Parts: sequence; C-alpha cells; structure tokens
Amino acid sequence: MTIPSAVEQSVDTIGAIARCRYLVLKRADELLGEIPEAVDDRTDRLSGVSGLLMTSLEELKVAEEELRAQNTVLESQRAAVDDRLRHYRQLFLYLPTPAFITDVYATIREANLAAGSLFRREAAHLERKPLATLLANEYREEFRRQLGRVTAGDGVRDWRLVAKRVGDVPIEVHATVARIPAMGPTETGLMYWLLTPRASDD
Repeated sequence: MTIPSAVEQSVDTIGAIARCRYLVLKRADELLGEIPEAVDDRTDRLSGVSGLLMTSLEELKVAEEELRAQNTVLESQRAAVDDRLRHYRQLFLYLPTPAFITDVYATIREANLAAGSLFRREAAHLERKPLATLLANEYREEFRRQLGRVTAGDGVRDWRLVAKRVGDVPIEVHATVARIPAMGPTETGLMYWLLTPRASDD
C-alpha cells in the first residue's frame, strides 16, 4: 500500500464515519418526532431508537478501529520514506564530486559539501544563489547564452566553465549536467550538476 492510497482510505473512512453519524442523528430525530402521546407507543419508539443507536455506535466503533489501523500503516510508511530521503540526502551531501541541484534557470537549490569545498564556502551559503555568480565575470554572459540550450535538452557532458573561488585565481571545471523531470504540477524540472576541476588546478 502506498502512502497516497493509505491517505485516500483514511479519508474514505472519515467520510463514512461522518455520513453514519449524520444518518443516525437524522433517523433518531425522525423517530422521536413521530412518537405519539401514548406511553406504550412511546416506549416502542424509544426502544427502536435505542436499538438503532446501539447498532450505529458499533458500526462507528468498527470504522474507528479501521481508521486507527490505516493511520498506523500510514505512519509506518511515512517513517520508511523519511528514512529513505535521509539516506539519499546523505549520499548527495557526502558525494566526493562537487555537485549542485538547480532549477532550470541555474539557481542553486542544493549544494553538497564537495561543492562548498571547491568554492571555499559553506555549502549552505551557496544555496539560492545563481550558479552564474560563481563563474568568472567574463564567462557569465556566455554561460547564460548556453544555458537555454542545455536546459531545453536532456543536459550536456563536459561543459567547460571557468569558476572563481574566494581568495584564489579562477579555475577551470568541466560540468556534466542532467535534466531531472518535473515532479509536480507546478514544477518545471530541475538540473543536476557534477563539476570536475582540472587536475592541475585543484
């Protein structure tokens, strides 16, 4: 069972409980409204209402137990997904090759530790910055021209870039860029960047 299906089942169960309660109250109101003045008839009607309420309460109890079971499954699945996300986050963070995840406009969403080391900054400080600002000034315009072509396709291999880093001369890096498909209705897709510095510069 996937998490969406568990959520849908929980919603269905909640809806069933709400409908059941509504019907119980509606039917009880109808029966009580029909009670005549005669004591015997009134007793019969009240017995009918009592039986209906007991049956409905049992159904609600079963529905509640099913909802609790579904929520337990959902919590277990959510914990498994969270563990998996942490696992892949750690793999990305400690990848020995400098790596970025950007949007299609090359604004950095995530940077790993090796990227921070390459540019001599904290990895977190690189996030939300345009990748172009990490390049030598004279190469930025050409980078922006080429970016549209790269993002329009599936990516590129061995894209030569000249990066700058704090307190040092610019270094040449070669970028491998892959397009990550859109993962939501408003998502335009992401770009995965691996940067390889020239051995003589690193």
